This record gives sequence, C-alpha cells and structure tokens, in this order.
Amino acid sequence: MLWDDSQIRPLIDTRELWREEKQLPDDDPSKPITRPLNPQRADTIVYTEKGSLHCICPATGEQRDLAFQGFEADRNALKYRCPAAAYDLNCQGRDQCHQAGGVAPGTYGRIVRVKLDEQDRRIFVPTPHGSPSWQRGYNARSALERINNRIDRHFGFELHFIRGIAKMTTRVGLALAVMMAMAVGHIKQGRPEQMRSLVQPIPATG
Repeated sequence: MLWDDSQIRPLIDTRELWREEKQLPDDDPSKPITRPLNPQRADTIVYTEKGSLHCICPATGEQRDLAFQGFEADRNALKYRCPAAAYDLNCQGRDQCHQAGGVAPGTYGRIVRVKLDEQDRRIFVPTPHGSPSWQRGYNARSALERINNRIDRHFGFELHFIRGIAKMTTRVGLALAVMMAMAVGHIKQGRPEQMRSLVQPIPATG
C-alpha cells in the first residue's frame, strides 16, 4: 500500500519464516534457504527470504549473486543482470542457463526482471533488502524508533485501555503535540540540546 498508493518505498526488515526446507535431510543450517524464482520451469534463478537473487551454474553448481541494476518504476520491476557478464566472470554453464531461461541475450548477459505484482510483496520491494540504498534509509529510521518508544513507554500506550480508532488517533495526536511543544519550548529557552528530553525539567524563570 505504501508504494502502490503513495509512492513511498517501504524500508521494513523481514523475518525468516520459511520452515519447510529445514525439515529436509540435506538442509545446511549455515546456508540461507533458497527457492526457485519461477517454480513453473527448471530455471537456474533462485531467491532467499530476504529478497536476494542468485543463479546456480548448471555446469558446476556454483551459486552467485545476481548484479542489481536498479528499480524500473515504469515496469514496477526490479532489474538484475547475469553476474558472469556484469563482472566478466568465467561461467561454464552460461549457455545452459540461457536455455533454461528461454532467452538469447548475447554478450550483454541475461537480464532477470522481478515484477512486484507477481511476487511476494513482503519479500520484494522497490528498494531491495540489504542493498546500500536500503541500508542508508534503514539507518535513518533510528530517530523514528525513538519516537515510537516514547509513545509506547513514556506516554503509556504500550499498556492502555483505549477503545476505538478515533479515540486512539486523538490520544496519539495529543502525545505528539506535547512532544513537539516541549521541543519548541527548549529551543526558545536556548536549550536545543534538550529538545528531545522528556524527563529533564525546564527551569523556572524569575
């Protein structure tokens, strides 16, 4: 909804919930679980629950990370490129990989597009999980998490007896207004370093 309705890119960490593969006798706990991107055909492209794409060489079985090429907003799709072509690597199974994918890309290498509307939207988002741009944006969430913590702990919303969305919206709005008013008060009194403080009292002025 964030992306589809408002063009806001969600930066939400994901939990690893896949369990079926862990019950298999050949499961390796040290390696992330992968599933085929297109289960309808015997392709070489797999993905993890974190949304990273990999190719498995049909000749050697080696697994490589696909080269991320960006998000195509007009196609609503993530674009990836063959790592052998992108990084000039030797891949013995390149022809077999192209045949499995039903493509003939030439020297540029195979392109894989992940259309968001056709995949799990919890896993595949406009800014791929773990990418440098995702990490930069996620690191900026720390300030927001502090605000959420204050709403839960200091203002008592973690354990509450409020019923109804209208009442809750009003109460949370008042809590945010109080935080903003305290910040403005500290700044006007020349104490910008205390603008985020909720516990240190404001000295009385004579």
